[in-house]
Amino acid sequence: MKVIAIAAVAAAAGLATANPISAGQFSGQNVDTAGTPTTTIVVDVSGFQFNDAEFSALNEHIIVALGVGAEVTGIGWDLNLTSIGASWANEAVFSFAGQVYLTPAGDGFPVTNMNYASGVLDLSDLAIPNITVDGAGNLDIELFESFVDNGGTGDNFLEAGSTLTLAVRGIPTPGSLAVLGLGGLVAGRRRR
Repeated sequence: MKVIAIAAVAAAAGLATANPISAGQFSGQNVDTAGTPTTTIVVDVSGFQFNDAEFSALNEHIIVALGVGAEVTGIGWDLNLTSIGASWANEAVFSFAGQVYLTPAGDGFPVTNMNYASGVLDLSDLAIPNITVDGAGNLDIELFESFVDNGGTGDNFLEAGSTLTLAVRGIPTPGSLAVLGLGGLVAGRRRR
């Protein structure tokens, strides 16, 4: 098990509905932060793998500690994806707390170190509610396959240099930041 330290602050409360999205829906969209203080957090996702169907115990999760009082308003990606065996690139899916599903690759065939990238895209421009986190201020990002070709062994993985970018609104005050820093903001790799 590998744990990655992240200097991140943010999180949220409230409800949102599950909204599957794909790279194609984002053409021409950019994050609009006018009048709203936001920050971006870059999460290195290199080496993570898409293993099995959603909720499988074999799936990898990225836990990003954002801090209570903030919400994710935009998502961006710069991913280098490689397929395993007969798996297709467009079968790799990120689930952001079960609220937003992102399929960043549109290719219906196997790929090797193929780059898929976007700017940071505003969820509200697409009529998608902001992503909320759990009560502890953590965002759970599950990596799964929409169609499992290689049951139990993995279908796609992220090569070196792969990142997700999160636009976060509602940064805690400097005093809260110190407390959060002492508590150890981390993102972790785990299997359920």
